[in-house]
Parts: sequence; structure tokens; C-alpha cells
Amino acid sequence: MYTTSNNLENLELYLEHDSGYVGWVLTPGDIEEAGMAKLVFHGDSADAESEVLEGCSYISVDTNYCLNLSPGQQKLYEILVSLQEGAVFTVTTVGKLAKAMGLETPLAAGKRLEHLQTLGAISGFKP
Repeated sequence: MYTTSNNLENLELYLEHDSGYVGWVLTPGDIEEAGMAKLVFHGDSADAESEVLEGCSYISVDTNYCLNLSPGQQKLYEILVSLQEGAVFTVTTVGKLAKAMGLETPLAAGKRLEHLQTLGAISGFKP
């Protein structure tokens, strides 16, 4: 069945930026919790089957993804590809990805991850 839910026009792209959270009532604890989500990348897809660490999202990046991404998604996608290809095993957090992209809130980085998964560029992210 045809669906348009994975079209860029149907995603809340404004939430991929810090300005999307202006006016939200967020405590420092909320922001810290959003930034602490752990992400695991495997350079070898055969190793990805062994999810040893609990409470982590085991991310697989489609390194051949060629469809349109927003500028924020493209920036994150490039970081994720380098994490997956650059090492046998990499662990990071949403907060560290936010800093790498120059974002003040990890919520925006998390939303970019959600959108990349919706679009099929990554899999395994557990929001």
C-alpha cells in the first residue's frame, strides 16, 4: 500500500532545530535524559546481531542511501556513516551527536535520528 508518511513534507522538520523547542517547558533533567540515549554502531554488519549492551539503540546506517534529506538530516547522516565505517565498534550518545552538529538541545538531534529512520537511511533507533 502506498504511504506518504516517509515524505520530507510530512515530517516535523522544525523540531530538527533548537528553535523548534522555544516555548517548551523543559527541565534540565528532561534535556539531560534526552542526551543520554546510547547509540551503538558496528563497522561489520555480522557483529550487529550480538546486542550485548542493554538500553542501547543498535544503529545500522544505509551507506548507499541516495534520496533527499533535509540539511540537518544530511549533516547527521554524514556523521553516522563515518561512525559506522570508521571503527569496528562505536558507542556514542544523542547528546554528543547534538554537540557535533552545533545543536544546543539533544531533542533536535533525536528528532533528526527519528526522521532518518522514518526515511529508511538508518535502522535500529529506539526513540
